[in-house]
Amino acid sequence: TIDLCKHQFEWASFRTGKSGVKVHTVYDPDAQVPTFFSITAAKKHDKKAAEHMPLLPGATYVFDRAYNDYAWFHDLTQRDIRFVSRMKRNAEFEVVATLPVSDDGVLEDQHIRLSSAKGRKECPTILRRICFVHEEDGKKLVFITNDLKRSAGAIAALYKQRWQIELFFRWIKQNLKIKRFIGTSENAVKIQIIIAMIAYLLLHMARRILPASRSMQQLARLVSVNLMQRRNLLELLADSPPPPKRRFAINQRQMCLINA
Repeated sequence: TIDLCKHQFEWASFRTGKSGVKVHTVYDPDAQVPTFFSITAAKKHDKKAAEHMPLLPGATYVFDRAYNDYAWFHDLTQRDIRFVSRMKRNAEFEVVATLPVSDDGVLEDQHIRLSSAKGRKECPTILRRICFVHEEDGKKLVFITNDLKRSAGAIAALYKQRWQIELFFRWIKQNLKIKRFIGTSENAVKIQIIIAMIAYLLLHMARRILPASRSMQQLARLVSVNLMQRRNLLELLADSPPPPKRRFAINQRQMCLINA
């Protein structure tokens, strides 16, 4: 969620004295790029936006608790799409089978069926509940997934990768200027966010294809400083500066126009 000033962005109002927009994103942690995103007012529920995401059969998607929706869980399972999420604290369920625990940090590994009236109606699918505790801070996490094949440790590791999208948005906000907006209309805000996404993808492509070992932040700074100059991109992003161009020797009999 990107917070906005309520007085300037009334069209995006969603709380008392507050406005904002959400950028619903499908992010590939291996390629380190977003593969899809949509922009909505913050008041639109995450579950509604998720219905329009182009999710691929056979793939696994990790999302936070805000996207929990039992009917959607069932729909994903029917489409052979795997998901991993945090389980709601008030979720009602019955244990169908208890699996042996072998991975570090895994406290419980169970096959479950949702037992509330809504859960039974919307998601009759057998799901999996995994209780995991972080060794570093002792924090307990409870996951829900329709992946019945991976090990419990692998499921926990998948959810840990979700942190990559948090780092992605932190980088975007810090380096590509989407904390402050030039215009205040809905169209202006969306255009600025889309431009930021395009800029990120171009920088990422440059980092992948150019013979340089610079960080994304270094690339962003170099490009922003030289944006209005006509420069060779290969030379600009090279690890070492190009050799100085050869200059013709000055005729000593020619008088200098400027004497330093």
